Amino acid sequence: MITKHSRTAGPILIAATIGAAAVAALTAAASLAIGPTEEYVRVFPPRWLAFIAVALALGSLLVARKTSSTRGMRAAGVLGWAAAVFFFGASGGAVLDGFRAFFWATGIPSGDFATVDWPGATARAASLLAALVTVAWAWRLRGGHTRDAAGAAASARTRIAVAWCAVAFAVPYPLLKLVWWAQGHSNPPVDLAAGFPVMELLSFSAALVLVLLLTSSQRVPLPAWLLVAGGWFASMALLSMGFLMVFGLLAQATGVAAGSVEFASDGATLMVLGVYGTWLALGVVMLTATLGFIDARGATRDAENARARASIAA
Repeated sequence: MITKHSRTAGPILIAATIGAAAVAALTAAASLAIGPTEEYVRVFPPRWLAFIAVALALGSLLVARKTSSTRGMRAAGVLGWAAAVFFFGASGGAVLDGFRAFFWATGIPSGDFATVDWPGATARAASLLAALVTVAWAWRLRGGHTRDAAGAAASARTRIAVAWCAVAFAVPYPLLKLVWWAQGHSNPPVDLAAGFPVMELLSFSAALVLVLLLTSSQRVPLPAWLLVAGGWFASMALLSMGFLMVFGLLAQATGVAAGSVEFASDGATLMVLGVYGTWLALGVVMLTATLGFIDARGATRDAENARARASIAA
């Protein structure tokens, strides 16, 4: 039997998308008017990226409102995903702001790392929130999809592919840190400051385990809300960090950013791009796993409700 599920967005999600876009625009405008208050933000992507994201998000909302055709909804979805990408670009550095705010609030000695560009940090946090809401909006704009045997098989193959991609993208960064530690341990003059990468190993191992749980075909003995919350949090952090490098380097290469990052060689540049590229790729994988898990939970609830209605009717 074939069933179809509509993915039209409700008024709450529409209102949330408009509200998040408005907050992102206002905080970006305020931070631009005040200007950077700390030197470290010079390497971050320009804050006016938020205005491009807001325009794309509003365009997506408008197109979705004006049309109900498949082509129109597809166009609205493309605009929504483009808006999310630019919101992620505008949020680049939000994770680093969070670490700086932690050291600022706790008073742990950390030198200049305890200073925070508060206007910019607020704008970047607002853009990250807008990215999350816009992703939810774009995901809900999808047309109806078929649930049959072929669809179930494709879904299973997708879960397996996502799990293997997570393995591929979660390994390089902690492995690189392990290599650096091993070099410094065997030859101290190479890098006296390189300690054992405990946090890197724990963080990326946790991310990998989370993706495997989200893509598992077996029932996981954990609350669904906990897995979903973990997936959203991890994917937002990884995507923000990944797009920090993408948009930051593009802005500096085109001369629109005041700061500049100089690497020792082309090999170092490629290595940095590769490392942050895995962050970005792992964020995409994490987001895909999270949204797929939400879809699967919704399909399960639909099936249970249909069986309940059938038993009542009988």
